[in-house]
Amino acid sequence: MVELPTMGPAPGDETLIQRDRLLAALLVGRDDLLLLHCDAVVAELVGRTAPLRLVLVTTAADASADEIRARLGRLVKAIPPGGPPAHFVVVGGGAAAGQAALSGASPIIQPVRMSFHQLDAAGALANVKGPALPLLAAAHARLAEVGPIGPEALAEALALAQQEREIVDRLSGSRRVTATLVIACALLLAVSYAFGSGTHDAALWRMGADNADAVRRGEIYRLFASAFLHANPVHLCVNMLALWSLGAMLEALVGPRRFLLLYGASALGGAIASTIGSVLDEGRWSVGASGAIWGLMTAGIGIALRPHGLLPPSMIARMRSRAWWPLGLNLAISLIPGVDLLAHLGGGVVGFALAVTVLPRGLTPLAQRRRPSDAEPRPRPLLTAAAALMGAAMALSVVVALAVGRPWELAAPPALTRTAVADTGVALDLPASLARAPSVEEIDGVRLHTYGRLRDTPVVFQLMVVPREGETTPEQLDADLEQGRKDLDQMPPEGGAATGPAKRITLGGRPALSVRHKLKNGVQMVSYIVALEDRDVVLKAYVAADRPASWGGIEDKVAATIGRQ
Repeated sequence: MVELPTMGPAPGDETLIQRDRLLAALLVGRDDLLLLHCDAVVAELVGRTAPLRLVLVTTAADASADEIRARLGRLVKAIPPGGPPAHFVVVGGGAAAGQAALSGASPIIQPVRMSFHQLDAAGALANVKGPALPLLAAAHARLAEVGPIGPEALAEALALAQQEREIVDRLSGSRRVTATLVIACALLLAVSYAFGSGTHDAALWRMGADNADAVRRGEIYRLFASAFLHANPVHLCVNMLALWSLGAMLEALVGPRRFLLLYGASALGGAIASTIGSVLDEGRWSVGASGAIWGLMTAGIGIALRPHGLLPPSMIARMRSRAWWPLGLNLAISLIPGVDLLAHLGGGVVGFALAVTVLPRGLTPLAQRRRPSDAEPRPRPLLTAAAALMGAAMALSVVVALAVGRPWELAAPPALTRTAVADTGVALDLPASLARAPSVEEIDGVRLHTYGRLRDTPVVFQLMVVPREGETTPEQLDADLEQGRKDLDQMPPEGGAATGPAKRITLGGRPALSVRHKLKNGVQMVSYIVALEDRDVVLKAYVAADRPASWGGIEDKVAATIGRQ
């Protein structure tokens, strides 16, 4: 219902009689309109079976164009965006004044589609601007057959609207599941920021961000855990506002158990779709509840299209009229670079499919419920068990992600552990979190040992061991190091720029070289060449631009520990 502004003095009796005859023609013997409001100046009706808002505005028979425009303008401004098409009908006034007023009544930017009509003092109906309204034309044709609507019929029409409003008010029941989900997401965002500056992205990864490689390695807990994580406070606020808006209505409509199943299934569908998409981009990972929220949004559309007897007709019409605008807006947002379109579509498909098939089946129609808890007509142990399993799976996924990822390690200085580099005969001290998961690849016959990944650790180390041929005298070693220094200066990495010249240094009492480059992606690459007795060790440290302070200088500490096994 529109929040109608206070209007001026009521028009004369003849205009009111004409308006009440039009109301009788619209309402008596019909059930496709609801009368929400009626006073001497304004009557507002909405469609029960089709999206429609009809506003009848009475004005004096001799009203000027300026008077009509002023009275109508306040009503036009009161129309909220995203609702059904609005038709304004001025009852009374001369034809010329009505034409002049209504032809310029439409705002430049319409919050909804609008049309303007006039039933003038002589009884003629004119469609002045916007699409015509067939039911208005049909009612006009019946004016000669009906009298003004009587007090009893008017009271009955208003009572029917009040009854449907009371039915809709039953959707303001418990929001326990919705509130729990909002609180969980907010708490986990706080946790992801709790480990100090520069740790947020790494913390999100460790807390369960979704990624195809990780899921293929068996980290399936990420499918659920990622739906409770958010990239930043703005991301969280946008998603939680949508969850609170959609979740409160759907939780009351289908009950907390079915709502939890809908939310969890949509979150899982969105995460699986996102995982499939990240196969093409191995470095991509995603977080957010938007897949689940898309499932709630499309479930609302599905229930509006196939309500299964759950909803009163007027609510169905309103839901259908409002369904497509947010869907189109969110689809446009999903096309913005960096937004996970596949997660949105995956969650949306699951939510819609559930809503048009099994989700509403067996529920008590809204009109028959006495309490918000009456959604289910009888106990359903299997439904309770399924909802409990879904809730447990989501909660367990978050707990496992925290236990496996141990994001709290990011806040403390990394503990170094002596690590042997396979069978190379070389060892060095590495952060324990990096030493746990080495990887090896062969390049031109030389094995490259990698420790860590930048998406989940602030620093990544790569090491190669290059044997020397024969014995090396101190003079030869000095010449080799000098040539190596020049080579480092003359051959920067692709896409990198040196932050200073290569230097000859001493690491752990051994001669070495060091140079720093800044790569295009903001990562700093620190290269070391350390000369051991019969081999050279090439160590490269890739340092994230926003690494935490507790990891400061770790590359120099690690390089200084290179030695024989």
